Amino acid sequence: MSTARTDGISTAKRIALAKRLFRWQPHASQREWLLDDHQVKVAACGRRWGKTESAAVDVATYAVAFRGSIQMIVAPTYDQSRLISDTVERLLSSNSLTRRHLRVTKTPYPDIRYRESRITARTADDDGRNLRGQCADRVIVDEAAFVRDTVVAEVIGPMLADRNGQLVMISTPFGKNHFYRAFIEGQKGSTESPCSTVPRGVLGGAASARTRSFRFPSWANPYISREYIDFQRTVLTERQFKVEYEAQFVDDQSAVFPWEHIEAALEEQSKPRLGARSSENSVPVAGIDWARYSDYTAIVILAVNTEQSTAGDDPIASFDRYRLLALDRFGGMEWGTQVERITGLLQTYGVISVAADQTSVGDPVLEMLRNTLGQRNMANIDVEGVVFTNQVKRELVDNLAVRLANREIKFPYIEQLVRELQFYEYELTEAGNVRTRARCGHHDDCVMALALALRAAGKYVRPEGFATSGRRRISTDWW
Repeated sequence: MSTARTDGISTAKRIALAKRLFRWQPHASQREWLLDDHQVKVAACGRRWGKTESAAVDVATYAVAFRGSIQMIVAPTYDQSRLISDTVERLLSSNSLTRRHLRVTKTPYPDIRYRESRITARTADDDGRNLRGQCADRVIVDEAAFVRDTVVAEVIGPMLADRNGQLVMISTPFGKNHFYRAFIEGQKGSTESPCSTVPRGVLGGAASARTRSFRFPSWANPYISREYIDFQRTVLTERQFKVEYEAQFVDDQSAVFPWEHIEAALEEQSKPRLGARSSENSVPVAGIDWARYSDYTAIVILAVNTEQSTAGDDPIASFDRYRLLALDRFGGMEWGTQVERITGLLQTYGVISVAADQTSVGDPVLEMLRNTLGQRNMANIDVEGVVFTNQVKRELVDNLAVRLANREIKFPYIEQLVRELQFYEYELTEAGNVRTRARCGHHDDCVMALALALRAAGKYVRPEGFATSGRRRISTDWW
């Protein structure tokens, strides 16, 4: 399998080059990874396997071997993209032979020049907007499982088309998204997968013929302490250990909201985005999850479609009954400032009904909200306080789970919301009861705000999709 360029040094010689220039020698599984030259390479890696180090050596030696090459390092966040690029800079600076030809720019993003070769590091956030219009011989996507499917297919894929380039994806497994599908492709024989991650024709040839995938558990690194791994096995859940150290793609049996339901709720790029105008048959409602200093306040505003569903008897049919219009999340504010901010949103979107968490704040904050609404001639907005008992919270979460399962909710990709949904799980208490909560280290404010918005919506839509009788008609001026 040929690489993007054929006028340079082979992969085996580049490994020898790394030893000579940087005094670096791969362990056995790193060598196996670096020797492969498929046009799409996928590695599911356990923690501490050495993916950052091997990726940096790969990038640095490629820049030396292929003069005039263009490589781009892409990661979900700026800090993550810097991990590999900083290591590349350190490697090329460590030898006087390469250092004399090295030029580095730090802002607005890392840009490394070695002779005529170029290495840049970018983020994949904001739908990959800062990646568009670029071209490259190679794109290395770090923590690829956390990069949106559309960014890989619609932005990174076309970047490689002009130069028949190579796509390298390395990550810890996370869900069953494009990274999982690419991994499965790389395990197949000779027929193209129907769910190809890279658009057909971008890299040429059948997907499985141009794709190879690897799984490297943490202990494939012979230098990592076995005692450390054994200790991690005792402090992590079985699922966490399988994902983080065994590099396994695992179905999360404790997840309240399966990934396939979350993925189905994500709006396509062609669909309306946040704040877009909806139909005149929609009713705007909101859910508020309050917090002051230790957590975040979140407000979700939904457009509730009161038209009759055309889905018939099929519960899993496309009927966007609830579409997210706005999500705001903030922390560290006084109650008065929070109320002012939320009131502005309610006014902007013409909200007519609100369900708000009353558990942590009690009556005073809700009264403050009602008074502020009255002062702005918005007293007709129905504000319901909801006290979170175990039963009430379970009903709210179960309703959200059902709406997602029935494909009734649509929202654009909002990283915080998607992550909270993914990490919201069932937990068995010591008393033997089942409760729902955010996984340790994660938040649930967006999830609960969305669940509360659905509660507010329940006053205006019957389960079969008809508007309730007596609902007042809302003008569309507020859009």
